[in-house]
Amino acid sequence: MQDTSTLKLNYVGTMFSLGFIFFILRLQYDGEIQILDYIEFSLPILFILINLILFRVTVNSNGISKSLFFPNVKYNVKSWSDIKHFINVTEITKDRYGKEERQETIWFVNFNDKLCLRIQKNNVLSSKNIKKIISIIKQREVEYPDKLVFRSPFMYRIGLWKVDYSKKENPEL
Repeated sequence: MQDTSTLKLNYVGTMFSLGFIFFILRLQYDGEIQILDYIEFSLPILFILINLILFRVTVNSNGISKSLFFPNVKYNVKSWSDIKHFINVTEITKDRYGKEERQETIWFVNFNDKLCLRIQKNNVLSSKNIKKIISIIKQREVEYPDKLVFRSPFMYRIGLWKVDYSKKENPEL
């Protein structure tokens, strides 16, 4: 099987990068620094910022991996034998104003019933390829039959808590 990959946008990395760029441009505008004087430092920093913004999800016959945009350095690799099943999950979090935000994700659960890999379904850069990747995953892995809903899933996402299978989707939501 050949590799099927898609680019994903990291929202946290994007916000950090935009804040950093705003800070540097503010220093440039105030006259405290000249960006062109530090070009030898600007290019590596720009390279790091691009890798904070974009990452790649790849599915092949060995498993699923997340890697940097450039170069293709893998930092989260899970083989099919490491994954027990995958679950369609709706994550509900609150923003700083108290408004609820929903994210549709796929959680890959290991044999200890802990989350080992998480992929967002809806992303700006991967509308076409994510459907192809999900179809490949369905061929290779067992899908948990119920869709689960988690409020404030931070402890699950970092792998400290076991997945609670009783949090099934409520049709009234």
